[in-house]
Amino acid sequence: MADPDNPGKTKPVHRPSITLSSHTIQPSRSHKFLGIIIDEELRFKEHAAYALAKGTKYTMTCQRMIRATKGMRGRWMRKLYEGVVIPKMLYAADVWCTDLISKGRGKEGGRGARGFVLKMARVHRMAAILITGRSTASDLLDVHANILPFQQILRNHCHRATLRLTTLHASHPLHKGITAAHRHLAKHNFD
Repeated sequence: MADPDNPGKTKPVHRPSITLSSHTIQPSRSHKFLGIIIDEELRFKEHAAYALAKGTKYTMTCQRMIRATKGMRGRWMRKLYEGVVIPKMLYAADVWCTDLISKGRGKEGGRGARGFVLKMARVHRMAAILITGRSTASDLLDVHANILPFQQILRNHCHRATLRLTTLHASHPLHKGITAAHRHLAKHNFD
């Protein structure tokens, strides 16, 4: 609902509580469903912050295992980063990070989305420093650590999910809807 006092902003819609028998259920602004925090406006800001915290936590845990004198080597950190941290941080990213991979300006893929990509790239940089054991420019760290830049990892993750959906068998319940979405995008020349 548009806010007449503040153009360009929306006013939250009043959501009444529900009473069943003697139990009152209060509305909440977000809900965790199948591991994804869904808010009432489908902006996924809470989930992006949750994913960032999870990635930071797992990277810091890996940091404790890597010590200069008696710890794991960097190549094992790379395997941990690619096998544990990335999947934990980007769980269901094809659902919640569509604005993160777009390069749009303004409201579509705006500052908030780019801000989260930059914060997640910091976690990526921390992991690259742990892998290589030295600090330098991020693009050089990625090359020396033999890992892709974070934006490319994010795109690959979403691309892989899209390929999985497009190769579903015709008898799958989602096949019809995905085919319709593909026809719509092809008709309107979306990339």
